[in-house]
Amino acid sequence: MTGVEVVLALLKSVGFILILVSLAAVTTWADRRQGAMVQDRVGPNRAVIYLPSNVARVLVLLLPSFFGVLAASTAMRELPMAAAVEAMVLGTQLAILVGWVTLLFLCGIVRKGGSINRVEAALGALDPRSIFYGGLAAHMLGFFVTRVVPLDAAPTGARVATGLLAALLFATGIYAASRVPDGKVPVRLAGTLHAAADAIKMIWKEDLVPPKGDRLLHGLAPILALFPALVTCAVIPFGDKLCFRDNGDKVFGFADLLQLQRTVGSTFQCTGHTVNLQVADLNVGILYLFAMSGTGVIGAAIAGWASDNKFSMLGGLRAVSQMVSYEVAMGLSLVGLFVIYGAVRMQPMVEWQNDNAWGIFVQPAAFFIFLTALTAETKRVPFDQPEGESEIVAGYLVEYSGMKFGMFYTGEFVEFVTASLILVTLFFGGYSLPFLHNDGILVAFGDTTLFQYKMTHLSVSVIQVIAFFGKSILMIWFQVFFRWTLPRFRYDQVMRISWTKLLPLAIANLLVTAIVVLAIDSAPAGFRAGLQIAGQVTHVVVALGSVAALIALVAGLLEPTERKRFFRSTSARAAAAAGGTKASPQQA
Repeated sequence: MTGVEVVLALLKSVGFILILVSLAAVTTWADRRQGAMVQDRVGPNRAVIYLPSNVARVLVLLLPSFFGVLAASTAMRELPMAAAVEAMVLGTQLAILVGWVTLLFLCGIVRKGGSINRVEAALGALDPRSIFYGGLAAHMLGFFVTRVVPLDAAPTGARVATGLLAALLFATGIYAASRVPDGKVPVRLAGTLHAAADAIKMIWKEDLVPPKGDRLLHGLAPILALFPALVTCAVIPFGDKLCFRDNGDKVFGFADLLQLQRTVGSTFQCTGHTVNLQVADLNVGILYLFAMSGTGVIGAAIAGWASDNKFSMLGGLRAVSQMVSYEVAMGLSLVGLFVIYGAVRMQPMVEWQNDNAWGIFVQPAAFFIFLTALTAETKRVPFDQPEGESEIVAGYLVEYSGMKFGMFYTGEFVEFVTASLILVTLFFGGYSLPFLHNDGILVAFGDTTLFQYKMTHLSVSVIQVIAFFGKSILMIWFQVFFRWTLPRFRYDQVMRISWTKLLPLAIANLLVTAIVVLAIDSAPAGFRAGLQIAGQVTHVVVALGSVAALIALVAGLLEPTERKRFFRSTSARAAAAAGGTKASPQQA
């Protein structure tokens, strides 16, 4: 291994850990925000930073201006033909995006605070959804217009598109600066400062150890709880491979990192150096994942025993029995996927899903079994019996304070994020998107090609990384609703679900999968070709469903909201309206 490979491995490791911790902090905020919405109380959106008006004006002026200068410099540069075509398409789409988002944001400001001129008054009279739908139509029109531009006019079109983008960004910055009022400007940052405040608070809190507890094991338990959650992600690919050109000496050095290959074929033909967007591509793949995640139970067990507390001991025992029980069903639920994918490494699993169909379509039963078992493994509601406040105070965490408690807390949310990354990799195509291949977009059914659009290697790689973490955030957001939607099970019900429900279902799913795979392998070639087309149809369903969901989400956010309270009276008035309460005589 060369020096540059060591440096890249360290950068990938540190970067992935920082992303995990950041997502865990955002998940904490989302969990609190969801709880505030359900309980109808003030959520984590109260922390405010006040900026002087002049500082705020400079910030809103310089930020768009920086990107405007970057776009203008791109427009003035001599670009090859292929790069000019891509710059023209990208610049046009970004200019349209900046245009309608700016109008939408300004419309919201005018509706909230009033207009200062006739133009804003006319804009405030518009329905925000009309601006959104008009922006979508402009995106489609811009794409088709750039497709019909002749190749020899692509450099001129690229300069026009990026120049228009630069002008829009400059105008946006200037107008935004003019809208900043005098005095102090409150910046709420959507309550994300609470995560930083919690971290600072826990660092400076006093660390208490029970007098009769084991000090060594008491301090070791939080490390054993956090470490597996961090190292588990080492085998998860967050993107495809990168190809760097060889400078001729056949040695991968730092100079080669500046020579990213412009394009690669559909089968990823790389004549230089290949870098996996994965911390460690181990041949054992997901087996490493199970081995590392299984060690997390040791931290909870040691914490329960070393605290010298009966509630801690009960919580530790619950955690051990629950995690060990659900690991059996969780492992068996994935054996069917191994049979279908034909691999235990994560990268081939993602490639199979990109070429055929996502795992959620080929193993829907395994997905629900695995999701249930994974929720139990992370000890979140409705499987939070090891920390059940209403039963055993706080379980194995009851004797922890300060940063030790913070490590347990962070470890649980990192496990939650890691669980989402695993679900996305195994069942939702990982970093792949429908019809996105190494050389660009290809919409084809069988041997019939309907649409093809070539893209550079860098563009495809960036889209894949964004797609992976975007899917992961959506999966995190989906799982956050479990906590405030589902009631907590009794502990005997938790164990019964594992051994009498999930385990038989996992075994049955494995048997059915094996029979179906054997039947497909012995089927004629025409039937297998039909299955291939059916897999491509699932990609169409995913693409159309994603677009429809995005449109529905934005349209829903633009919908005028009316806050309606279904219960307006106090408890005393409600009791009086129901006929009053019976007062019992006072007794000593």
